[in-house]
Amino acid sequence: MWTRGQIHYHGQIVDYIAKVSDQPSDVGIDLGCVFKLEVDVAEKTIISYDRGWDIYPESDEQEDILEVVLKALKV
Repeated sequence: MWTRGQIHYHGQIVDYIAKVSDQPSDVGIDLGCVFKLEVDVAEKTIISYDRGWDIYPESDEQEDILEVVLKALKV
């Protein structure tokens, strides 16, 4: 199932779209249920995952954003 959403992170608007499965998968993020994810800040893609990392989080802030998005997806 595709899920689109938006969160606010330290004054930044973060948009995301994810494809989430009911069951964990060996191609999911951390072997989980999210197997496609794109995260944008200020219309720039900062994280991209498509059954593997295309754009890995490059900073602690981006890793924190990823964690917040995954929590928002409830996975």
